[in-house]
Amino acid sequence: MIVACLVTCLTGLLSAFLPVTPVEPYLIGLVATTGYGAVGLGVAAAVGQTAGKTVIFLGARGALRSARLREWVEKIEKRRAERKARKLVDRADGPVRRWFRGLGRPFGAAGKRLTELLARPALTLPILFLSSLTGLPPLFATSIYIASTRVRTTLFVLVCFAGRAGRFIAVAFAPQLFL
Repeated sequence: MIVACLVTCLTGLLSAFLPVTPVEPYLIGLVATTGYGAVGLGVAAAVGQTAGKTVIFLGARGALRSARLREWVEKIEKRRAERKARKLVDRADGPVRRWFRGLGRPFGAAGKRLTELLARPALTLPILFLSSLTGLPPLFATSIYIASTRVRTTLFVLVCFAGRAGRFIAVAFAPQLFL
């Protein structure tokens, strides 16, 4: 059982970085074929996924605080402003946050609305929990965006782990419903 939990944790960690390796089918197969405890394996997968998403969160936070990125974003915004001959809005918000808001443009109104909701401090953690529990919005993108907010790392880890644990425990119990 210890080896299965360790491998499940590593699979969860890998799936945090590579979306083509989801941990859910692995969990279902492992529980269905071995009869190991669904709760233990679900928690192990949640630990791995949370560790991976925390690395993504901290990496994005470090990159966002770098002076080089701020300069790059400011240059892009300056060129954009000169081309369109208009003033920048929300000057107090900072160039990195404005740039992140622009990421929602390819997704249309839904992406714009989501980035507006994530910018509200009261909604940031509930959206993170929803994302980690259901996968919508994608947790990878949510982790990166939340790195630009004031959410503490410990809160990020706790909320992300709670959602991931709930999801993976539910997925791990799925074979018992049919077998």
